[in-house]
Amino acid sequence: WWLLLIVILLLVALMTIYHRQIVDWLTPFSKKIQTIPAGWLIPVAILFIISFPPLFGHEIVAVLCGVVYGLWKGFGIVALGTLLGEIGNFYAFKSFLSGHATRYERKNINYACMAHIVREGGFFVIFLARLSAIPGHFTTAVFATVGMSVWIFILAAVLSMPKQLTIVYLGWVIEQSGNSSNEPTSSKIVKYVVLLVSVLITLGAGWYLYGKMYEARPEV
Repeated sequence: WWLLLIVILLLVALMTIYHRQIVDWLTPFSKKIQTIPAGWLIPVAILFIISFPPLFGHEIVAVLCGVVYGLWKGFGIVALGTLLGEIGNFYAFKSFLSGHATRYERKNINYACMAHIVREGGFFVIFLARLSAIPGHFTTAVFATVGMSVWIFILAAVLSMPKQLTIVYLGWVIEQSGNSSNEPTSSKIVKYVVLLVSVLITLGAGWYLYGKMYEARPEV
């Protein structure tokens, strides 16, 4: 999980440093997507597809949506694609992979500890797991196989969507700064504060859950 977070942070840093080059490279693609009727369904479909099986690339698609569609429309697209993908993933694990998950819980101590604290911790733990650095597809697998209601899962997923908003915001900032020769200092401050707060919340939630998982080891 920490390795994945480091990779994401490195990507964010590279995109921040080389934002102008990225915008220039994406301009033809952006214009083409925007001229396609119902073109916004393309990123929604991509986000849904990369949920089966869980594949890397969600963050990249979210950044691109911020570049192409702007902040709020881009966020709406990412939120829809993410939610549909997570619901599909939830039902896939619940319907077809619950037996495999049960066996895996017996073999993998981290998975077993996560399942334990989800069962015992209630909605608060579920919500924190969605906000944390733990990959969403991993937590979805746990949620689907511990008897969680799909409506509780959807509520937690919706409430944790600001996590996706931050990634889309990064893409929007890249696009805005690419259109301006001189980015205002205030804009830079806001950008870095938003990213810092997002990282701190993600790390804080992950650290809390890791502590709970460590405490649960003797009981698992």
